[in-house]
Amino acid sequence: MRKILFKSIFFCGYNLKSLKGAEMFRIPVVVNFFAISLFGLISCSQQPEFSGSFGYSPSTPNPGEEILIMYNPASTTLLGMDELKCIAYLYSHELNNTIDVPLKKDGNTLTGKLTTETNTLGVILKFKSGDVVDNNDKSGYVIFLTGDDGERLPGSLAGLAAAHNKWGAYYIDIERDREKAYNYFEEDFKVNPQVKEEFLQPYFETVNVVRLEDSETIIKVELEALEKKDELSEENYKLLADWYSELNNFGKVELFEKVINEKFPQSEYVQIQKYLKFKSIENIETKIAFEKEFENNHPGSKYIEYMNDLIANSYRDAKDYKSANEFLNNNTSKVSTYRFYSVAKRMIDEKTDMETALEIAKLGVEKNRQEVEDPSGEKPEFYSVSEWKEKRKYYLGLNLFAYGNILYNIDEKSKSLPTLEEAVELTKREDGSINELYSKALIENGVYGKAMDEISGFIETGRGTAIMKDLLKEAYLNEEGSDEGFDDYATRFEDAAKEKLKLKLEKEMILEPAPAFTLNDLDGNIISLADYKGKTVIVDFWATWCGPCRASFPGMKKSVEKYSDDENVKFFFVNSWERAEDKFKIVVDFISKNEYSFRVLMDEENKVIEKFKVSSIPTKFIIDGEGNIRFKSVGFPGTDEQVVEELDMMISMLN
Repeated sequence: MRKILFKSIFFCGYNLKSLKGAEMFRIPVVVNFFAISLFGLISCSQQPEFSGSFGYSPSTPNPGEEILIMYNPASTTLLGMDELKCIAYLYSHELNNTIDVPLKKDGNTLTGKLTTETNTLGVILKFKSGDVVDNNDKSGYVIFLTGDDGERLPGSLAGLAAAHNKWGAYYIDIERDREKAYNYFEEDFKVNPQVKEEFLQPYFETVNVVRLEDSETIIKVELEALEKKDELSEENYKLLADWYSELNNFGKVELFEKVINEKFPQSEYVQIQKYLKFKSIENIETKIAFEKEFENNHPGSKYIEYMNDLIANSYRDAKDYKSANEFLNNNTSKVSTYRFYSVAKRMIDEKTDMETALEIAKLGVEKNRQEVEDPSGEKPEFYSVSEWKEKRKYYLGLNLFAYGNILYNIDEKSKSLPTLEEAVELTKREDGSINELYSKALIENGVYGKAMDEISGFIETGRGTAIMKDLLKEAYLNEEGSDEGFDDYATRFEDAAKEKLKLKLEKEMILEPAPAFTLNDLDGNIISLADYKGKTVIVDFWATWCGPCRASFPGMKKSVEKYSDDENVKFFFVNSWERAEDKFKIVVDFISKNEYSFRVLMDEENKVIEKFKVSSIPTKFIIDGEGNIRFKSVGFPGTDEQVVEELDMMISMLN
């Protein structure tokens, strides 16, 4: 109690500067005893004061201790934003938990409290309002926990390294910087060699990239040292089997796999190997038999859901929709909440057996609604409670969209309207396809005034589709009786959408040298980025297995065709992270089948995607004529029109 009170006095009244990322190791403060005593007499508040964007108290927090978070958005991307939220990621050697930190206003400062866990080594925080995120320029706001001596805990810097290596890029959008991660690992291991074993997996992953020439030697030395331990854990054996496989030492792999199967038959490693074997099975009945045996041997395993999802997909891909429906009915609790939508959506797209599709979609709505109200599983470590609930609502929204879509298509338009309205709300009005069908249903049901309000809103926020203006005109004609004044009316929303997009992109604009690269295209031509100085270059990283990549390609095709005669704009589609054994063939087949006239470059060793520090695909980089990255766009925004409009605006802003 005495120590915590001293920390509070130590911190109060001190103007904390904004410290970033890994620089936030120690906060030097000079305080004399007279000042401390005087503060205790005259202070009227226990709240520390600070300047800058971010601060916390106590300055040396211990595991399990409550931490006061202070944030001022005045100099951040969240300036002027409403409903700010704070998400905290608690880590040890891996991400352990994600928590919401409720914020309250205190003058110009937002404050919140979080309590760490006993195994927490550090905390990374981000602040957000809607889709806008402040993550400290992709470094994260970092708090290292300390021991009783006030020194940073052993492994806390290595834990941050693990975040920069992988998980932080996925969940916090901090920079996936393997070189920074490697340096952090080395720094922590030098001072605290006893923590190295716990971090070998992410450490090896960074070594494989940063120390490519001697990575095999470094990894081999560590594996041989690990082997000499008197007693090995399940994790030790898994690491040995995995990395000797990377080194192509299959004799060692066989040896350690045998030990794992004998000593740890319920281990994650054993389950993964069985799951991989399951994925190689083509016959559906054989898949079902394999899954049943697996479930008997590994009750409660997460791979049960994965396997059942793939069985449902097998029925879907075989277009055996009645069997898919029967399987989903019999295994409702064993498949993911998304699976119902996945099967029903395919049937909607193919316009086949709407009666069965309706049953599947209805089952999906029931299952997802139950999950929203009373989730059956545990919260994933990478979601906070609020994020997890929003994700469950989103999946309910997708299933409602499928259900409402089918009702609309079988001429049950009045019944479809409330269903689609709920789908729009649960997906936060961000999905253009859902917004479009809801707009059609409003018009079909004669709700023209509301249709005008909703459609104009979709257009203004950039969440519309190509036919939204036509739908708006139809609603306008029916509501107003003529089209007089419509053009001015519609232009107002279109101009607002363009201005909003421009302001958004101006905030996202960056200036970073693009990594140099040279790759072969599908015709064997050598393509070097350096040869395209003076031109605007769009580099799109993708893979054939990536659903969002495939979904974005029709929009990208429109953009490529739009600029086909412009010699100053070039598109390159860099295939990376491809999983097939014959990468070249699967890419050629995919491009040929879909008749895309893309300039595809093969990054078969994934070296270029590492240089660009990509953490997920699709990711597009827009590079100016000086060879600088000016924009980075991650994911698929939802409609072809959004893809085209965003790229148009980016390109125009560089010219």
